[in-house]
Amino acid sequence: MYKKKNRKPLFFTIAALVLIILIAFGLPAFLKYRSAGNVAETESEIETETEIPIYEAMIHKTDAGRIEIDSSLLKEDTDTETRLSIRPGTLVTLTVTPKKQKLLDSVQIVDAQDFTHTIQSIISDASDSSYNVDFSMPENDIIINFRFKDKETDPEPILFTTEAAHETEPETEKTPYGLTLHGITADLIMEFNGQFDDRAFLQQLGDALHMDSVRSGYYKVTDVTFSNEAYTGEKDSDKVYKYIYFNEDPDWKVLATYYLRDDAYVFTEPAIEPVTQETQPETINQTANNGGYSSQMGAGTSTYTSGTSGSLGGYSGGGQTVSTTTTTFDIMEVSTTFLSFVGGQEKFYDGAFQYLLSKGLTGNIIGTMSSYEIDPKNQTATFRITLNTGGSINGTYSKKKDNYSFSGL
Repeated sequence: MYKKKNRKPLFFTIAALVLIILIAFGLPAFLKYRSAGNVAETESEIETETEIPIYEAMIHKTDAGRIEIDSSLLKEDTDTETRLSIRPGTLVTLTVTPKKQKLLDSVQIVDAQDFTHTIQSIISDASDSSYNVDFSMPENDIIINFRFKDKETDPEPILFTTEAAHETEPETEKTPYGLTLHGITADLIMEFNGQFDDRAFLQQLGDALHMDSVRSGYYKVTDVTFSNEAYTGEKDSDKVYKYIYFNEDPDWKVLATYYLRDDAYVFTEPAIEPVTQETQPETINQTANNGGYSSQMGAGTSTYTSGTSGSLGGYSGGGQTVSTTTTTFDIMEVSTTFLSFVGGQEKFYDGAFQYLLSKGLTGNIIGTMSSYEIDPKNQTATFRITLNTGGSINGTYSKKKDNYSFSGL
């Protein structure tokens, strides 16, 4: 007689074994896969969060010339415009070659969102017929326009009419004070955060050194060169320090300090040993190497030295009678804007010097204008001069009364 067997226990046993194998080998692999996926997603998120932004520069094309760019910056190129993708702070060089009978007239770089905000650029000769345009990419999209003009052809010679020939000569744009600037490089532009303006620099330099006055020791300066000599003194993060020298003489130099926030320069001479005098005659007629004049200052005799001890203006003097003690006083980093408000450097230096003498200080004293503030509404200016002796002078100038008041020491 056939007898049916019960196979269910065997079936459940096999199923349990299969499940155990899957759990033992499949689950770790699955968890590892999920873990790797999460790590990849996290790394992707971190990379996205730390990615440096890239901004766009749009160049309007023109038929008047060819514009060469770094191909690594190219984003899009059409018949009418070229678009570049640039990281902020990158120094960009565009090479412009005008067509025959054309000249590059100007380059205008503006904020794409605010056309009144312009970006400074430096134009230099790349060859006889090409120009390099250098600028530092800001943290915003920009638009670049190139303007060209027709090259003027030489007029037909006119015999016996030299005056008429002079009238046809094109006028060249003069630089401030007739100065020629040398030594502008791409690295220098980067140091100034792309804000360097050669005309503004020369204008402020000529104003500070009174180059239009025959009494100035800088009256005959024609050439200004940025020196390769590094500034090794104390530095502030919001200032740029560069030495310049005049008329191809590296020893005739001045320190140009650029205030990034104020877009302004202060020019000071390197400190040298001040001139001392063992005896004081009734009047002093001693003139510094770079120009100056002498004057009688009240009871004592003082000489304006125009920076023989390290600044662009200073005073030295002695007592009423013959003396073996001499006091010299120079003030560094005095803003030309401040001097203009307070009536000029002669009045400012003389007031500070006389206050110094009234306190009985002697020797070679150097001060630094550590701060100043101009209040246009009340027509006053306050300032602080820190001395190398450890003390300081606080002062106030009233434009209405045209006088100074000093305290300290």
